[in-house]
Amino acid sequence: MRKIFLLTLFLGAVLLSANPLIPMAIQQFWFDESGDLMLQFGFENAYMAGHNVNISDGAHTIDQELELPDDPQGYPVTINLNTLMPDLSLSPESGFLQLQFQDYSLANEEVRWGPGGDVDLTSLIATQSIYQARLNYGGDSYELWAKSDHPDLVTNYDSSTRSTILIYTMYSDGTPAPDVPLYYRSWQPWAHSNDEGKIELSVHSAKTNLRIFQPGTQELVLDETFIAEPAGCYVYNVTIAPVSNQDLHQQIPRVTLTLSPNVLKPGQKVRLDLDKSETSPGKLRLFDVKGRIVGEYPFTESWQPPKLGSGVYFLQLVQGDKALDSARFIMLK
Repeated sequence: MRKIFLLTLFLGAVLLSANPLIPMAIQQFWFDESGDLMLQFGFENAYMAGHNVNISDGAHTIDQELELPDDPQGYPVTINLNTLMPDLSLSPESGFLQLQFQDYSLANEEVRWGPGGDVDLTSLIATQSIYQARLNYGGDSYELWAKSDHPDLVTNYDSSTRSTILIYTMYSDGTPAPDVPLYYRSWQPWAHSNDEGKIELSVHSAKTNLRIFQPGTQELVLDETFIAEPAGCYVYNVTIAPVSNQDLHQQIPRVTLTLSPNVLKPGQKVRLDLDKSETSPGKLRLFDVKGRIVGEYPFTESWQPPKLGSGVYFLQLVQGDKALDSARFIMLK
C-alpha cells in the first residue's frame, strides 16, 4: 500500500509541476575485480520499487521484479547483474545497458559506452564507474551519464569527479571580450566571460557541447562536442569581432516561450505563448533529451508535435541563427 501511495504522490507532483522531473533509477554501475557488472540503484528508484523491470545488454534480457526497498532511506542498493544474467555480454571496453519499467515508460534508461561511434561515454579504465546525474539550470532539468574515478565517489546521483573547461574570449586585437555567453549542453546561456574574458567551468565528465555565438550576427564562433574525461582540462581561445552600438540595437529582443500543456499524449496539440507580441519567430526546433535534433517546423501558435516516443523533449524558438528560448515538455503514451 505504501508503494502505491509513494508512486501516486510522486507522479502527481511530476504531472503538476511546471518543469516535471522524471525519477532516475540507476545511480551508477561498474565492473569489479572479477569482471562482474555491479548495478547500483539510488534513492529516486524508491518510487519505482515493486514494478517489473526489463534489463537488457542488447542481446540478452531479463524481465522480473527486483527486490528493492520502497523507502528512500534504504538506498543505495547494489546488485551483481551477472548473477541475474549469466550470459551478460558487457565489458569495461564497450557495451549497451538498458532498463525499462513496464508500466512507467518515462523512467526508462539506456547508456552506451565504448571507443567510438554513437556512444554516451568512452571505455572504462581502472576503477572508473558510470553514474547518472541531473543538471538544473534556468528552471530546466537535464539528465546525463558521466564518469567517476571510483564508485565510492558517487553519492546521491553525483560524483566529486570533475573535468575543467577554460575558455578565453578576446577581440581581434587581443584585448579581453567580456560578458560573452557560453552555451553548455543547453539552449540558454550557461555562463558569461568575466572582465578578463575568461570562462571557467567545473563539469561532469560526460558528453559535452560548447557553443559561443558572435554577438550581433549570432554566427557560431565555437561549436565543440566531445566526451570529457575525469580530471581532464579543455582549453579554447575564441576570437570575437567587435560589436558596434548599432549592432547591439539590432539584436533580437529576449522572449519567453511557454507551452500549454507541457505533458502531452499522441495527437494532442500544444499552445505556444510568447511574452513579446512584436517578435516574429521564424521556426521551431525540436530536441530529444540527449540534445539530438528531431526536426524543424514553421512557427505556429497551435503546434502539432510529430509522432514521438514517450520521454522528455525540448522545443526551441529560433529566429535566423539565434535561439530565442526553449521549453520542455513530456510525451506520454
